[in-house]
Amino acid sequence: MHPLPLARRGALVLSALIALGGVVLASDGRPASAAEQTVCHDAALSHQRTEVNTDVALPRFDPSLGVLLAVSVPTQSIHLDTDGRFQNTAQTSVVFSEDMHYTFTLMSPNGLPSPAPLAGMIQRIPPTTLAPFSGTLDYQGPSSVTEPPTSRDAAAASVTSSDPAVLSAFTGAGTVPFHVQSTIAEVFNGGGGNVQFEINTFVAGAVQVCYRYATVEVSGAPPAVASPPAAAPSPVVVTPQLTG
Repeated sequence: MHPLPLARRGALVLSALIALGGVVLASDGRPASAAEQTVCHDAALSHQRTEVNTDVALPRFDPSLGVLLAVSVPTQSIHLDTDGRFQNTAQTSVVFSEDMHYTFTLMSPNGLPSPAPLAGMIQRIPPTTLAPFSGTLDYQGPSSVTEPPTSRDAAAASVTSSDPAVLSAFTGAGTVPFHVQSTIAEVFNGGGGNVQFEINTFVAGAVQVCYRYATVEVSGAPPAVASPPAAAPSPVVVTPQLTG
């Protein structure tokens, strides 16, 4: 059996030491370890009238930061504000009420799970008796009723994924689209079939995406290299001289 060349034997010994000690070495010989960090990005849906059916764009993960481990969306929120006014135009008094039902569907991109829709109801007008039409459509007097400005805030459950396909789709240049879609339904009760109304409804929103990733950190100073031992002085040999 032929002995291994010296260089090969040294490499094997070094590999064994690394495997046994669980130490990763940087190129300069310093110990290196993986560290986890998180970076988050925020984007907003501007305040606008419903209905909405649009995307909110957020940056993908920058692979120069490290290796992406997980994608999470801790925040997806909706702010809704609305008001309305109503007037009975029937020739008799009526009992009238009105409710608004809303649903916001939040759709995550690239295989990331989507949260459950945000749904609810706002009672605009509780059961109210309105007087016969006054003859002037001005939303004033006993034939009218006004809903004061009303707002609602709702937040979706957080979602996260470490699926390799999702991580790959979220990595690279450009943006990813988080979709927001609203559905508003108005429900009128009573009114005798003769009610004029004016309703205003606006929505705003916010989305945050967070990327948890690993980096390789080099710790400590490079190991000191010992100087070679000084060579011992050569002995002095004295040759005896013979005299006659």
